[in-house]
Amino acid sequence: MPRRTFSSPRNDNLAKKECFLNKDKDYYKILGINSSADKKEIKSAYRSLARKYHPDTNQGNKLSEEKFKEIGEAYSILSDDARRAQYDLLKGVSQKKPNTSEQAKKQASEAYTEQKKSNAKSKSEAEKRPFGDVFSDFVDKVFEKGQAPKPKQSQEKPRETQKPAPKKGDDITADISITIVEAHNGTVRKVNILHTETCPKCKGKRYLNSVQCPACKGNGEISNHKKISVKIPPNVTEGSKIRIAGEGNQGQNGGASGDLFLVVSIIKNSIFEFENLNVLCEIPITPTEAALGAEIFVPTIDGQLSMKIPPETQAGQRFRLSGEGIPDANTAKRGDQLITVRIEIPSNLSQKEKELYMELAKIRKFNPRDGLIFN
Repeated sequence: MPRRTFSSPRNDNLAKKECFLNKDKDYYKILGINSSADKKEIKSAYRSLARKYHPDTNQGNKLSEEKFKEIGEAYSILSDDARRAQYDLLKGVSQKKPNTSEQAKKQASEAYTEQKKSNAKSKSEAEKRPFGDVFSDFVDKVFEKGQAPKPKQSQEKPRETQKPAPKKGDDITADISITIVEAHNGTVRKVNILHTETCPKCKGKRYLNSVQCPACKGNGEISNHKKISVKIPPNVTEGSKIRIAGEGNQGQNGGASGDLFLVVSIIKNSIFEFENLNVLCEIPITPTEAALGAEIFVPTIDGQLSMKIPPETQAGQRFRLSGEGIPDANTAKRGDQLITVRIEIPSNLSQKEKELYMELAKIRKFNPRDGLIFN
């Protein structure tokens, strides 16, 4: 049996016609109370009985339905002061002192006659209406009078569905290799970073319609390569970490993305060393080049340059190539390249070369150890 709702009260006059006074019914007995009961006792008795005989808890029980209707009728009469007084006159119920005066008898007689006429008319109209409408109007009228219990409105605000807390994405660490010049002056490099983000298809839930998400294969995340331009600051050293904010993995539940950390690796070069803006290197030359002089090509940080070796150049002698060092990022001034020569004797001398060296030794008596003090 569908649950009835009583939130839309019917017309007051119509309800009064349907709930006419019936002096043959003992409304006090129906509610199980004394004729001297106050409104609080009447209401309490009604609520207790209404719960007991309510059609929703006694579905299909016609006797309970009739009893519930009778309880409502009694409550409608006794909860209204004017109608209760009229009923008491008809029944001869005295709330204070018995009234035996002729005037009281006359008032009771007139009230009975008037009520009888009203009852007859109301009964005629009620019989023409379906029981469902009459029953609904009657119960609605009871609640319209404000006497029936109303469900209490919850004072608490509905609890909002708790959303997962925002979570910052994971940081990413990657290596980057740069030249010594880039390390000294700074540079801008493009790097290709593999990072993860929430799967756009399943929104990180891993499943779609109870089936594993085909896009992320149930991981809730996908990995993508992303090219970004990174600014390398000047004067970084081997193993330095450069932080690029927000270029890490994507956050969850609206959280911020993680950061990208680049670990600097300076490309090693066995030829060059660096001293501030100056580039240092050691260049081997032959004995002939050292003795007779020559023009040779030497490496620089920008390529190759020719350099003159003067005659009788000594081992360990240093030469300067002005302006071929590291450029200063602030002043655009460049350092120098300092070249130290090293005389290198060839290996695997041929017989002819040996004979020539012997001939040279006979021609020039030279002892580089002269002047050394021996203990």
